[in-house]
Amino acid sequence: MIRSSSKAGYTGKRAIKTSGIDWILLCSYIGLVITGLLMIYTTTYNDYTDQMWSLSSPFGGQLMWAGISIIAIIVLTFLDWHIWNSLSIPIYLISVASLLLVLIFGNEVKGATSWFDLGFVSFQPSEFAKLGTAMVSAALLSSVHTKLSEYRSQFIMVGLMMLPALLIILQPDPGSALTFASLMIAYYRFGMPAIYYLGFLSIFLTIVFSLTHGFYVAISGILLVWVAFTSQFSRKNITLVLIFVVVLLVNILCYQFGVMPYALVTSVIYFLIHLFVFNASNSIPVRLSALGGLAILSLISFSSTFAFENILKPHQQDRINVWLQPEKCDPRGSLYNLIQSKVAIGSGGLSGKGYLNGTLTKFNYVPEQTTDFIFSSIGEEQGFLGSAGVVILFLIMTLRLINIGENSNYSFIKAFCYAIAGFVFIHFFINIGMTMGVSPVIGIPLPFVSRGGTALLVFSMMIGISLNMSRESR
Repeated sequence: MIRSSSKAGYTGKRAIKTSGIDWILLCSYIGLVITGLLMIYTTTYNDYTDQMWSLSSPFGGQLMWAGISIIAIIVLTFLDWHIWNSLSIPIYLISVASLLLVLIFGNEVKGATSWFDLGFVSFQPSEFAKLGTAMVSAALLSSVHTKLSEYRSQFIMVGLMMLPALLIILQPDPGSALTFASLMIAYYRFGMPAIYYLGFLSIFLTIVFSLTHGFYVAISGILLVWVAFTSQFSRKNITLVLIFVVVLLVNILCYQFGVMPYALVTSVIYFLIHLFVFNASNSIPVRLSALGGLAILSLISFSSTFAFENILKPHQQDRINVWLQPEKCDPRGSLYNLIQSKVAIGSGGLSGKGYLNGTLTKFNYVPEQTTDFIFSSIGEEQGFLGSAGVVILFLIMTLRLINIGENSNYSFIKAFCYAIAGFVFIHFFINIGMTMGVSPVIGIPLPFVSRGGTALLVFSMMIGISLNMSRESR
């Protein structure tokens, strides 16, 4: 067991009272599982009319996993949560070992070696790795030896997160690997410096703008944003404001006339004048940091566009273009899934076409409609009201998980609940965004709703452990 300090573990002077479980969290879980079963039924009953209740059918198989998950929740709800702190490292090591073994002995499904096939059942170790990584992260965050203000602790925590993610990328399943980044939410709550998050956001926006508008627009925009955030604009110094507006207008005109190299030259000159003349009080380290940051982002911008055009294969380029530049994609090829999904959601209107009455759902016009694109079936049959209801259930679940953590005197509970809330949030945000073109199509399920026994069981275990922890209140 990882030893916790009195501050990181229990900080109250009185014994913690045991109260009932969080019924709001439990009800939101049940609502989402029932929604998933109903939508899997409506999307498959035409193909399995006489075998809907068979375990070989998608609905029958999911119903079986739902039953197993309910049993798991009942057991975990009444199991002492302290054991997860003690077993966090062994569970994490077992999950990492399973990710290594699946690369050797796993079965390939849709181009990824992600599954163990045991004959009567198959499971995906990457889902169990999420639970194991959440546990070990919570254990270390509550340890007396972990201080996220220190580089050593930062390196250890990021390494624990990256190890399973890298192994999952090798399968390859980059979508599932991306979800491990949600652990950074828990890390931030426990003191990870905000500069890392700002740096990541800067890199992400640089890549996106470089791919959508080109190198010149991306770097010019970065320079102007930096000046805007570091300038002390005020009425007393109207000159700086006017100069900034003029440079901004020059950039806009250059963009409209397609001569962005001139805009970049203008922005660089303005950036240097602002750094060395208008802010002459800045120390040398500050100036060097600004120049170094500009050089790094420029390299990232150039590298991302070069890699996209010269290294990525056409089908990989299409996946990115579907999200960032759909006008460049073939409506009957790479863009087909997204178009059909949008049509299905839009055709539902306010209240939907009614259960079992979705024409696009019924005749399988939307590919992967029981897994990645199941939300489009909800949009078609239940409309905006039903779709909003599902989103509200996920938001309630996320907020209740955070509430359980914040109301606990144990740092292990706080860290674990934040980690689980992060996994739930990033899954439902990206999955629903995929169906509407807001986020890239990376092939991750909608928790509790999409078909998939392993994902349902693991997410149910997460909720079961969290329900157990909700019994410990101040």
